[in-house]
Parts: sequence; structure tokens; C-alpha cells
Amino acid sequence: MPDYDVIIIGGRCAGSPLAIRLAQQKLKVLVIDRANFPSLPAIASSPTIHNGTMRILDELGLNEDDYTLPGSKVENYVIDFVDHFSAIMPYSITDLERGYARGVDRAHFDYALWKHMESLQPYVTACQNFAFVDVLKDESGKVTGITCKNPNGEAMRVTADLVVGADGRFSIAASKFGAKVVEERNEFANGGYEAQWEGVAPYADGVANEFSAYIKTSGYATVFIPIASGRYYVSAYMRSQFVQRGNLSTQEFYIESLKRMPKAWERLANAKQITSLKGMRPVKNGYREAYGSGWALLGDAFHYKDPIDGQGIYDALIEGKYLADAIADWKSGKLTWEQAGEQYKENAYAATYPMFDSTTKRIKREIHTTPPKLIVNTILRWMLTDPDYQRTFLRGLSREIPPSEVPSMPNLGMITRGIWRSFQKNTKK
Repeated sequence: MPDYDVIIIGGRCAGSPLAIRLAQQKLKVLVIDRANFPSLPAIASSPTIHNGTMRILDELGLNEDDYTLPGSKVENYVIDFVDHFSAIMPYSITDLERGYARGVDRAHFDYALWKHMESLQPYVTACQNFAFVDVLKDESGKVTGITCKNPNGEAMRVTADLVVGADGRFSIAASKFGAKVVEERNEFANGGYEAQWEGVAPYADGVANEFSAYIKTSGYATVFIPIASGRYYVSAYMRSQFVQRGNLSTQEFYIESLKRMPKAWERLANAKQITSLKGMRPVKNGYREAYGSGWALLGDAFHYKDPIDGQGIYDALIEGKYLADAIADWKSGKLTWEQAGEQYKENAYAATYPMFDSTTKRIKREIHTTPPKLIVNTILRWMLTDPDYQRTFLRGLSREIPPSEVPSMPNLGMITRGIWRSFQKNTKK
């Protein structure tokens, strides 16, 4: 008899939610993570969650106050094309159950998930500071378990019917499984650095606790996301070829990058950086194989992409839901593991691929294209400041509508309304 029904490698926003769902099925689950919680993830991420993400967390039995901090409610989404125009989009325009998004402190968020999962004994055994070493395989090559090291450095062998790699975009589990990359789109890659700051000034009078992206059409951006009262995640984000530090330290390069946006830099005049930097290497966008003999991948280990749209947590949660469903069908004898794995792959692709396609196209359009000033000040401005577009855009981020319904170019109505707004503005001067 195997020691466990399922072993999960990685216990953050992919692994813990899967374990919670498997515990609801009364399966015996082991979750290991090399981290001690609470702690930040090893690599940079976009700590944003929208309506659809919070709805899945509701299903898992988590209350919003469990995983968010006071002051993290995002009621406006701001896109500021530096030296051109700004578009302030109120979340209330979405007419959703929650007329807001949330910024999350990943250390607090991940710990809340871990604690909830850890409480589901006897079904879940949760082990912090456990290092995954290798996989166990039988003579046929099927994965049958893992070797790992406990906090004392002692080697352990643990067996299971299924091993799930949920250990991030640089997944060691994927490598040990032999999971192949099946698709990548890396022609337009981005990178940069991020840190948390406290004492950050608001975007503008009457617009505070907002998500704001300051964008230069030359390929640079600065992103602010509120994660607690007066505390923001601040990212210097750019085309990957611009991440050239020269003789500067990473900290000096980060500060110099922020200063490229004087309007954004002003918000940090009386603020203090309170965390060390996390770097974003050139961010790859793609998929690995979803499953194999005795194994599966989940979250960024399976599907990884640029954080520009803040969809990584949602993707991890929805994939976990479909993987749990597939495991239930397999464990009940309804499907073989191969059939269940294929079901998981198809459902996960259907849920994530349209946004993957949209995100990679948006990277090219917004960061890797330098549009003429005339286009920025007319076509682009008319679209982004149009209420109908704003509602559709925010509902798309909330995963309430397919990404294909969010236009990349303005329609006739947006253009007409944009011209009328410009006319009214000019006549008031």
C-alpha cells in the first residue's frame, strides 16, 4: 500500500488549494514545501486577485478577511500613458458581486491558504521546510513517490498513487518527471524588479488604493498595487532587453528605473522600501505537459506566463479545481488515470488558454510596440477612456467574460464617443 493517495510538491497558491479539495474527498494527502510560512515566494509575481479568483476561494471555505489585509481593496484600475493621458476605470462599473479587486501580500495570502489546508487533519499532512530531492519510479517508469529531506536534513522516501508538482515556473518536479514544454511564446519577453513600499502617496486626490500602471510607449512601465494600508507592491517592468544593469547594483538599477516615471517616483518621495528586491528574469510564456504516468503538474509548473494581467493565482486555482475533479473520477474507478489526466488537461486548457493568448498579444501591443503619438492621443485614448470598454476590460480581468470579448481596437461607437468627449473638452477651454 502506498503511504498516501497524493503527494503535492509545493504548498502555495497552487498546492494548498488542491490539497483542500482532495481532503474534501477524504483522500490521504502529503504536502511538502521547502519554505517556512509565512514567507514570500522565491520569485516575483503580480499579487492581484479579481472577482473570479475570490469566488473560487469562497468555494474553498476561505473568508476574504482571512487572506487579505486592511487597505488592500482596489476600487479603481488606472492606466497612465505617461505624457499622454490617463484612464481611471472604477470597478463598480462591472456590476459584479464584488465591485472591486484586491491586492494581496503574498506572504500573508499563502500562509492563510497553508493554515486552512493544515487544519484539515487527518486527511492532510503538511510539512514545511521539506526539500524535494527526486522521484521514485517503478520498472515501467511510472512515478510512485518521492525522496525528500526533512528539516534536520534526514533523507525520507514516501510513496503515493499520484505525485503532483506545484513548485512554480522553475519546477524541479517537472524536470524530474521528464515533462516536456509543449508550447511557448517568448518572442516578446519582459523582466524587471519589484519590492514593497510603505507610506506611498495616493495616485491623485480622490483616487487611492488603486491599481495603477504607468506606461511609456518606449517599453517601460511602473506598476503600483495596494496590499495593505499605505503599503504597495511597486514593480519596475520593461522589455527584457532593457534589463541591463551595467555597473549598477540591482537596487540602484531598480531605483533608476522607477525614476524614469517622474509622476510615479513622486509618490515614493516620503515612502520607504520595506522588502528586498525580487527579480523577474525574461519571463517565459508557455505550457508543459499536464500529466504522465503517476504524475501531474499544476499552477506555474504546468502553465506559466507574464504577470502583466495578474491572472496567475486564478489560473492556479481553476486548474486545481479541474485536477481535483479528475482525481475524484480516477479514484472512484470511473476513469483510468490516463483518461483522468486527459480530462484535466482539456479542462485546464479551456479555462486558461484564451487568457494566455490574450496576455501574450497584450505584451506585444502595450510593451513591445511604439505607436505614433497621434494614435496614442486619439485611437488608444478614445478606447481606454470609454465606459463601455472599461466595463468589458474589467469584466475580462475578473474572468466573467471570455478574453476574446475584450476588444484590442476601438469600435465605431468608442471612436464616436471619444471624438465627442474631445470636442466637449476643447470647447470648455
